[in-house]
Amino acid sequence: MKKRIQMYWLIAIIPAIILLFIPSSVMADRRTDDAITMVDYLDTVPPIIMKEPLLGLLGQTEQPIPYTFKETVKISGHACGAVTGAWLITRKALEALYPSTLPVRGQIKVIMPGAEDEWLIGVFGQVIANITGAAPKTGFPGGALGPAFNRRNLMVYAKEPVGTPPTKMRWIFERTDTGAKVAIRYDLSMIQPSATPASKEVEAKVARGLADAQELKNWQANWNAGVKFLFDNADTLPGLFTVEKLR
Repeated sequence: MKKRIQMYWLIAIIPAIILLFIPSSVMADRRTDDAITMVDYLDTVPPIIMKEPLLGLLGQTEQPIPYTFKETVKISGHACGAVTGAWLITRKALEALYPSTLPVRGQIKVIMPGAEDEWLIGVFGQVIANITGAAPKTGFPGGALGPAFNRRNLMVYAKEPVGTPPTKMRWIFERTDTGAKVAIRYDLSMIQPSATPASKEVEAKVARGLADAQELKNWQANWNAGVKFLFDNADTLPGLFTVEKLR
């Protein structure tokens, strides 16, 4: 009996001893999202609230779902003019299409302004798809649940590059239930602080790992200032985002 008790004691205590020797960097990877610290402004962006009928059908929630910019940043791996612009394009399109009701995920078709591998159009597409549920040919087809839950081919890319300058691109969103349609333009050339020969030179040094600590800090500050500029000016700076009702 004594030997058996000692064995049970060892079984209980050994895992605790092992944990003492696991590097803290490994344990840090197991932190919850709430413990992850990011730059402050990522937490201040109001979420886009969507209805998701598929979740309701499957008994997983009847509640509207908040899609946060912070989640988009985690999925994209970063925040930049493209990721932030795609988020704001989507927000503005949904506000125009659903002025008095919550947008319905899976009931929105998006016509992209070019091919998926043209410029950064595919990057925009990933952000838009995450929020709206619209997907290219790789999306969920509805299966046994029927066409009402189809997401496939609700995001349509051009088959070949079309060559439209980014500032002239039109991102078209359409409600599949009513046919209401809007086009959004986004002039990313208006982002401040704008790129200069000096900032491009520092960026090249950062990319090669040659920037010193102060150069890296200044470059990071300018990068995040550009993202914050978009949120601060999206609804007030004429021409930054343009909403055109098509139907």
